[in-house]
Amino acid sequence: MGAADKPVLTLACPYCGESFPSAMQMDPVAFESMRIENILEHCSACLRASRFNKDDYFFVTDNGPS
Repeated sequence: MGAADKPVLTLACPYCGESFPSAMQMDPVAFESMRIENILEHCSACLRASRFNKDDYFFVTDNGPS
């Protein structure tokens, strides 16, 4: 897996619908072991803040969502 294939922890903005990378980046194994609840993140497209839970996060590579 090259640098271009590195998974990016991503969210979808509930306001504008754009996907954006999470401010906290980690590999999928570390993510699975964490408890995430009610985290404030800012959309990089519309700049609005929203609260997210673990099931709102997904990983994206150059090959698409995983």
